[in-house]
Amino acid sequence: MATEETINSLSQEIRQAITEDSSVPRNVRSNVSGALETYLLNKGDELDLRIYSTISILEEQINDTNIPSHARTRLFEFIRDLEGVVRKWETNGGA
Repeated sequence: MATEETINSLSQEIRQAITEDSSVPRNVRSNVSGALETYLLNKGDELDLRIYSTISILEEQINDTNIPSHARTRLFEFIRDLEGVVRKWETNGGA
């Protein structure tokens, strides 16, 4: 699967698991959605910057005291997956 396809797939998974889950606090859903639109899906920036900026926002949300444990676990999983995408991209010479 191409890198952009992987990113789009992960973005949809994050949306379904976090932003469409009413048990997740509204501010967390909003911040995650904003990170996806502002950083991850912004093809104007380099891939590593897009991913690391998104990871930074997701990590901030993990620290929210009101986030349910299942959502926190999913965010950790998404961070792991995003780190895998950028590692693969870097291994392939950033192409």
